[in-house]
Amino acid sequence: MMTVPIRIGVMKLADSAPVIMAQQKGIFARYGLETEIVVSPSWANIADGLAWNRLDAAVLFAPLALMTILGRRGHDTVLRPLSRISRGGNTIMLRGTNPAEGVWRMGGEGREMFDMWQASVGRKPRIAVVHIYSTHLLILRRFLKMIDVDIDREVEILVMPPTDMISAFSKEEIDGCCVGAPWGTEAERIGLAFCAGGSSTVLPAHIEKILVVSDALFRTTDTDQRMFSAMQESLSFCQMSEHRDEITETLALPLPEGGLMLPRQATFRILPGGAAQEALGFASGVVQPSDIKWIINDMATLGWLGHDDCSNLVFWTGSPDTRLVHADTSSL
Repeated sequence: MMTVPIRIGVMKLADSAPVIMAQQKGIFARYGLETEIVVSPSWANIADGLAWNRLDAAVLFAPLALMTILGRRGHDTVLRPLSRISRGGNTIMLRGTNPAEGVWRMGGEGREMFDMWQASVGRKPRIAVVHIYSTHLLILRRFLKMIDVDIDREVEILVMPPTDMISAFSKEEIDGCCVGAPWGTEAERIGLAFCAGGSSTVLPAHIEKILVVSDALFRTTDTDQRMFSAMQESLSFCQMSEHRDEITETLALPLPEGGLMLPRQATFRILPGGAAQEALGFASGVVQPSDIKWIINDMATLGWLGHDDCSNLVFWTGSPDTRLVHADTSSL
C-alpha cells in the first residue's frame, strides 16, 4: 500500500536545520518516517498550509501558531507543539552607519542613537518584520520601548519574507528589520546594515521556533512519538559546534538537493559555536508554559488575545502525547 509522506513546512532559515539534517542524514527514515520537506516562500503560506491541511507539520514561531489555532487563518485549526526547535537568533538591523559602538544601550542613550540614525535616514523609518504575528515584532516592540521609541507613532512597520529583506535594503525600500538567522548577519556582512540589538539584548535565550503538528495525522498512531524522538536526535546533532561545517554546507545546498540555499559565511557565523552577535541556539524537549508565557502576555497586551483566549491557550504545552488544542475550558 502506498503511504503518503508527512509534509513538513520550513522557511529558508537556519532554524530549519534540525528538520533538514533529520531528512538528509536519514534520521527520519530510521524512525520509520517518510517525510517530504516543503520549503515555503512566506510565513503566511506555512500558516495557510497548516490551516487548510496542505502541511502536516511545520517549523513555526508560537504567535502565528496560536493565532492559527484561534481561527485567524480562516477557521479553527487543531495544532499542537511537538518540540522546541531554536532559541534567539533574531537581529534588529538598521540601514546605514551605526552612530554607536556595537549594540545600542537602553534608555536615553539608545534614544539618542535612534535620533541620530533617523536623521541620517531622512524620513520616518520603515522597519520590516516577517509577519505581524511573530516573535520578531514582539522583540522589536520591546527593543524600541527600551530605548523610549513609540513604535506606533515613530516608525512604519512593513511585512515581508526574510529572504526579501536583503534586496529591500539594497534598494532602500526598508530602513530596518527584525529578522531571523542568517539574514541579518548576511546584511551586515555585505555592508547593507548594522546590528542595533536583537534577541540577546531584549530577551536572552527566548524560545524562537517550535515544531507544530496537525492533530489529524497523529490521532490514532504513534507517529508523533517517533517524530519527537527523531527530532531530539537531530537537535542533539545540531547543538554540537563540531558539526557546524557540515550543517552549513547542507543548508547551502540547492533546493533540489535538499538544502535551503542559505549564504555560507553568515550561516557559519550564527550556528552554535559561531561568533555572531546574535548566534542561534537549538533547544530540545517539549514546549513548556514558561516558554510561551511572555508571548501570550505580550499578545494580550497588544489586544491580539482576549481573556478567554488566554485561558484556553494555557493548555497549549506538555508532553508529545498530550492533546494540545484550542480547548473549551467553560466546563472546567
